[in-house]
Formats: sequence, C-alpha cells, structure tokens
Amino acid sequence: MPQPFDPARLRRDFPLLSTRVNGRPLIYLDNAATTQKPRHVIDAISNYYKRSNANVHRGAHSLSSQATQQFEAVRQQLADWIGARSAREIIWTRGTTEAINLVAQSYLRPRLHEGDRILLMESAHHANIVPWQLVAEACNAQIDVLPTPEGEVDFELYRTLLARAPKLVALSHVSNALGSCFPVAAMSAEAKRAGACVLIDGAQALPHFDISLNRLACDFYAFSGHKLFGPTGIGALWGREALLASMPPWQGGGEMIEEVSFSGTRFAGLPFRFEAGTPDIAGVIGLGAAIQYLQAQDRSLLAAHEESLLKYALECCESVPGFRALPAGSERVSLFSFQIDDQHPQDIALWLDRRGIAVRAGHHCAMPLMRALQVPGTVRASFAFYNTLAEAEQLASALDQLVQEQRSQILTAHPIDIVTQVQAVYDARDWDSRYRALMQLGSTLPPLPEPLRQDSHRLHGCESRVWLITDMDEDGRLNCRADADARILRALLALLLDAVNGRTPQEVLADDLPARIAALDLQRHLSPSRGNGLNAMIKALLDYARNSA
Repeated sequence: MPQPFDPARLRRDFPLLSTRVNGRPLIYLDNAATTQKPRHVIDAISNYYKRSNANVHRGAHSLSSQATQQFEAVRQQLADWIGARSAREIIWTRGTTEAINLVAQSYLRPRLHEGDRILLMESAHHANIVPWQLVAEACNAQIDVLPTPEGEVDFELYRTLLARAPKLVALSHVSNALGSCFPVAAMSAEAKRAGACVLIDGAQALPHFDISLNRLACDFYAFSGHKLFGPTGIGALWGREALLASMPPWQGGGEMIEEVSFSGTRFAGLPFRFEAGTPDIAGVIGLGAAIQYLQAQDRSLLAAHEESLLKYALECCESVPGFRALPAGSERVSLFSFQIDDQHPQDIALWLDRRGIAVRAGHHCAMPLMRALQVPGTVRASFAFYNTLAEAEQLASALDQLVQEQRSQILTAHPIDIVTQVQAVYDARDWDSRYRALMQLGSTLPPLPEPLRQDSHRLHGCESRVWLITDMDEDGRLNCRADADARILRALLALLLDAVNGRTPQEVLADDLPARIAALDLQRHLSPSRGNGLNAMIKALLDYARNSA
C-alpha cells in the first residue's frame, strides 16, 4: 500500500542528507549525476554481505542457493515493474553506458554495412553518441543528427531523417543537460514505421516516473541504478526477446556458456549469454531494494512535488540579476541548466559548494548540445523528491549573493599588482580567506589577446578552457603566459606563473612546484575535474622546463 507523501519523512530515510558540507547543512542538487540512497537500499546491501554472501548460479550449497534466489527475484521484479514480457529480457549491466555499448556491438555492428545510417539526437548524452560513432566508423556507416537544442522535436524534420532509412534510431527519454522529456512513444512509433530498430536511453526518466514498455514500443531500453536511488555500478538493458536471442555474445567467460571445448563453445540461453563473469550481486540486490522503495511511494505525489520544486526554484532564480535558464521545452523533469552573465559555471559551482550547495557545472557529457547552444557549459541544478522548497530558495539566495559580491568588488576595486595578490593567497589563514584572495587574483591576471586563444595553445586535461603559451626570454628564463575562462583557473595559473616565470629551467626543476602548490591545500577544496586541471598545468610547465634544460 503506497504511503502518503511527506517530504520530511522521506528525507529521514536518506542518511547523507543530514550531513554538513563546509560547515553548512548539505543541499544536494546534483541528483541527475547520482541520487542519494535510502536506508532500505543501504541495509539490503549490508544484509546481503552479512547473511547471504555467495556466488550465484554455480554453487551447490545453501548460501549460493539463497543468493541466487534473491538475485533472480530482482530480475523478475524489474521485469514486472517496467512491463517486460519475460525476465529473460532483462540483462544486467554496469549501467546505461555498458547497455548501449552492448546493443551497438552485439546487435547493430553485425547488421551494419557501408553506407547504412544511424539516427541520433543532438541533445543526447555522450553514452548515446560515442558507441554508435565507433560502430559507424568500423562499418563505414553514416550518422544523421536530429536537432533538439531547445528540448523540442520537429517531427517534420524527424520524418525527413527517417526517410533515409536508418538501421537504428537512438533516443533519449529525458535530456540530462536540459531536463526535457521527449515524446519517445510517438518518436518510436514513427521510427518503427520507417523500419528502424529503436533504443531509448532511460537513465534520466525512471528516477522521475514509471514507464510502460508496451506504450513505448521500442526495441531496447537502458537505465542505471545509481540514478534510481540504487547503488553505483549496476544497471540493466531490456531488449525484445527475439532480438536478444538473435544477438551473439559481446563478452566471453564464465556464466555465459553451456559447454566449452577447444573445438568450440555452446553459449547459454537468455539472459545469461550476455552476463559473462561474476555479476554485481550486491548491486542487483540494492537495485531491487531501490525499486521496492519507490513502489512503496505514490509516485504521482512525488512527481507533483518535484514539479513544484522546479517551478519555485525557477521563479526564485529568475530574480537573480543576469540569470538565464536554458530552454527545455514544454515537458520536463525537475532539473534546469543555467548561466549567469559574467560568471563562469565552474566559479558558480565553487561558490555554491562553499555554502553547502552541490550542483554540477560543465558540459554535462553533452558537448554537441553545448555547441548547438553556443555555450561552453552551464550550471545544472537537479532536484529529487527529497529536496525542499526552502532549498530551492537558498539556491537562489546564494546566487544573488554571488552577483552582489562581484558587483561590490567591481565598485570598490583598485589596482593591485599580481605579486601582492599572490602573497595574499599564501598568507590566508583559512579557506574562506584564501578563496577570496584566489578570486581576486583570478581577476588580476592579464588576459591573453583573443588571437592567442588558439586550439594549438589549449591545455588538455582541464574541463574548462585553459590556454598556456610556454616561452623563454633572451636570458634563458621562463616567460610563460596563460589564460582560462574560469576565474578560479585563472587564479591557479597566476600562482603557477609566479612560481616559474623569471627562473631558469634548472631553477624551476630544482624547486618542488607540486609541493609548493600542495602547501596551499587547494586540492581538498577543488572538484576532481579542477584538481586534474591543476595537475595538468603543473605537468605542462615542468615538461617544458625539462625539455628546455
């Protein structure tokens, strides 16, 4: 029996939501990247390891039988939940990415010939683009793209592309970057009439609403457990049984065979022929617990709450000067991507993190969409049913504080030389003071002229755009220049340039540059992508010094 919707009660089910980040109560708005896990899921995984830990299918003892029963019960549970005709149509994978790659390599590649076509969506996640590019390149096939930059589908154009007779159409149920909910049932029906096979990426859909495979009329549907309040490293592919039965195995090994000899191998039937090796047993059991948790709720009430969160958050944020939400179409789930004038997404995300607000910044694994929108990236705030209206309001308040503080800095700004500002970073006694000094330093670094912002000077390994020009003066001392489109990265570049410029390559190599930067304790406060970017900058400068010594 579904329980009445109560946001406060639901929040108590998720232990991590009661933690603090940077001294502030956590406001978790990165649910499109991964959701938090209820105790019901955490306990299910823990109990498996405490009471039932054994390998499945092959054991001749009671623990193995118990583990197998739990493992296979989840397969049937998932089949019933999404409306599959048989549990044999459910293939366990590591997630959506592996599921799509399985279809690309096992279904499409053997059927694809030179000149054949594949139809993709412009707004797709890279996981629903790159696997198809790999098989297209291997088979000399062509890829067509359906533009969807504002979250809407032009059906006239879609039918025109379908008239080119694609072998496969890969759809996104919900855009991870925009939140757009696409009319995949109608799109699938059109594609089937055109003779195409249809795969739907459902990673961002199932966390927000139930699906019915009968209504979708697709051939394959893929999703990930970790976005569905379940554990990481587990997901599933649903496929029509007749199609799956016609597909060769993708990976070989134990579990997916019936008999092996050196003269040949006879493969297992469905679903096991696609599940080589020991599966993620605990992950499957945790996923089953997540589905069970959702089935205990009234999902229509959860969806209504998420809709109110989205509407209220946008209303609050639209009062922030310079705030611009990306268009997402008429049907959408509870996430939005946005920009703020004169603010880089990475800088916004870092500001919010200092206030305990977790968001995502960057291209969101949707680079073709970002190029179509002519933006380098966005900030994405994604809500789940455990978020509150108060958290939406605090997001807007923090963004407004960011804008007001920058305006205040501009109004009170006076010339400060870089050496003084660099020293202020080293002299700071706490992270808040160091952060303010870093952001001021980022504003102080002279920008590169636009003609020098060339791809040949791009430093790869950084999520944001970073340009580094390595050079030496006439006295044989380093005289490098650099720039970036995020202020925090400009600050890091200024620190590094201060440490190497005016020194010989030998002096640079004799100084422990990584240790000098590590003493500032920056890595602990930077996101992994920014930390990797910092390491890439250090490596590039040290490589230049070594090559020039």
